[in-house]
Amino acid sequence: MDSTTTDDERDVMTEGVKRRVARAVRPGGPEVIEVVEEALAAPGPGEVLVKVVVSGVNHADGLLRSGGYVVSARFPHPVGVEAAGVVAAIGPGVLVPVGTRVAGTGWLGSCADYAVVPVERLVEIPGQLSFEQAASVAHAGAAAGALTRVWPVEGRVAAVWGAAGAVGRLLVVMLARRGAEVIGIASGARVKAVQELGAAHVVDRAAGDVAEQVRAATGGRGADVVFDPVAAETFRTSLGMLAPRGCLINYGQLAGEVDGALFHELFRAGGVFVTKFNAAAYVTGYADVTRLIGEAFELAAQHPSAVVPVADRFGLADVAAAHRALDSGPAGKVLVIPGR
Repeated sequence: MDSTTTDDERDVMTEGVKRRVARAVRPGGPEVIEVVEEALAAPGPGEVLVKVVVSGVNHADGLLRSGGYVVSARFPHPVGVEAAGVVAAIGPGVLVPVGTRVAGTGWLGSCADYAVVPVERLVEIPGQLSFEQAASVAHAGAAAGALTRVWPVEGRVAAVWGAAGAVGRLLVVMLARRGAEVIGIASGARVKAVQELGAAHVVDRAAGDVAEQVRAATGGRGADVVFDPVAAETFRTSLGMLAPRGCLINYGQLAGEVDGALFHELFRAGGVFVTKFNAAAYVTGYADVTRLIGEAFELAAQHPSAVVPVADRFGLADVAAAHRALDSGPAGKVLVIPGR
C-alpha cells in the first residue's frame, strides 16, 4: 500500500483538496450511509491534513449512526473516529514533518480518503506497527487505558468479558501488568489467544455457566472487578460473579442497554458497585488520550498478539457493508481502506 506523497501533491493539498467521505444522512442502520465528495479546506493553525490509509470501524460508530448512543450526533453525521495515515500537509505553527505516519481516535469523519485533524490528536506510529495494526489499536488502546483507572486492580481479581476482542486483549495485558489476577472470558477457539496474553485463568463462555466458572477459579469468592462491554445479555451474570463490595464496570452495550436493574439486586450480590464507564471522566484532555494511545502502541509492538486480528476489509465505497459486518459480531477488526 503506497503511503508516499509527491511534492506536487503537497502543493495542491496546501491549497485545499476534494475528499470522499462517508456520512450518515439520518439515524438508522447501515443503509443510511452514503459516500460523498466535498471540498476540504487547507489545514489551519494547529491542524494537519492526513491522507487516510486505514480507517477503523468501531461499535461507537454504529451507535452514533443509529442515533441510540449516550452521545448524540447531528445529521448528516460524518462517519468514523479512528484512522491511520500519513501527514500530507501542515497548517501554520505545526512542526510535525510531512510524511510522518500517524494514527489516533477522535478524528470525526475519518472514514474518508483525507481528514483535517488537530495536531494534538496525532500519535506517531512506531516503526514496528503497520497502518492496519495502528488503526486496530488506537481507539481500543485509549479505552483500555482509561478503563484501568476506574477501580483499584493491584493484587485483585479482574474478570474481562470479550477478552479476545480489540479492547479486551489490551485490557488483559494492561491489568496483568498492573498486578491484577486476570480472568479472561472468551469462547471457542479464541480461548487460546487469551491464554497467550497472560491471563491467569480463561473461562470459555461455551463451556457452561460463566459466573460459576469464575467463582470456581477464585475459590468461590468471585472477582473484585468485572469489565463488561455486553450489557443487557450479561449484566446479571456479571453481578453473580462479583466478590462482596466488588465493582461491575459496563463500557459498552453490544447486546443492548440494561433494563430494569433494581437496587435490591446490588444488595443481594454483596453490596456491590455498578458504574457506566464514561471515558471523559478518566482522561485529562487530548494530551492524556494520546499518551494512552502511545502506551498501547508500545504494548502492541512488544506483544503483537494483543492486536486483534482483522476480520474483514472494505473499500470506501462499501462503508455500509463494513457497518453490516460490524453489526454481525465479527471475530476481529473491521477496516475501511480508502485506496482499495
